[in-house]
Amino acid sequence: MKHITIFLLLSFVALATIIDADAAISKTAKKICGDMLCSEVKACPKDQIRDPIDRKCYPGSAGWKITGYFLPLEKDYPADRMVWTYVSGQKRGGLFDYSENNSTYYLKQFKQTFLNEVAIQGSGMTSDGRILQSWQNDFISPDGQRTRFYHYGSCAATFTGVCLPVSTSSLNEPLIMVAVTHGSTNMTDGVIEHGTLLRIPDIPSPWNARTYWAVDIGEWRDKHIDIFTGYGKSARDAAYKITKLPPQEDSRVLAVGFKEAKP
Repeated sequence: MKHITIFLLLSFVALATIIDADAAISKTAKKICGDMLCSEVKACPKDQIRDPIDRKCYPGSAGWKITGYFLPLEKDYPADRMVWTYVSGQKRGGLFDYSENNSTYYLKQFKQTFLNEVAIQGSGMTSDGRILQSWQNDFISPDGQRTRFYHYGSCAATFTGVCLPVSTSSLNEPLIMVAVTHGSTNMTDGVIEHGTLLRIPDIPSPWNARTYWAVDIGEWRDKHIDIFTGYGKSARDAAYKITKLPPQEDSRVLAVGFKEAKP
């Protein structure tokens, strides 16, 4: 009987210790909200949204359309057929195949799908590591036919002159570059000044926990942000994921700081 009594007493003490420990953990968990005591967390002022990362209030609004874009790598299309296209400039020895408006062009072969992607995205990297580009109005008319031409650039630059990082994922960068509807930052009207730092908590992980940097400009009239995801097929898949997964048509966006955009 004595042994049973001691066993029950020890069991009660152990159980009480566990309950006290759980209560302490629960009490601590309930008290801390981010880097603040929960009792100190107040509602954000009107037209501001609480950032889920640092728990602070920032200017923000909902109703944003979020999309992603990538730049192609020619080496990702090894089985593609090669096609001829016009490139601005001259071949070795000063030779060229066509001239128009005091500009010269020569014919060169590239992978077909790669060229198609460059025509859509604006830039891409060739198999020999050069940046090939083609803008919206890059056309000439050999034999009377309106034909797109391409040119080489030193980098894929944004509207502000900042070079997009050559990486298979922009998640490797401390700040991820985005194109925005440009103006003096007004989250309600949907315009963002170049240099504004942003967070977008409603998009897929891990993109929802990153900081974005407005350095480029889009040709939209709605509240729209286009996220650069990197170079190549994996970056393309990430861009599709960001673009197609709800609620990208009605996302919240927060302006959390500023970093001047310089070339």
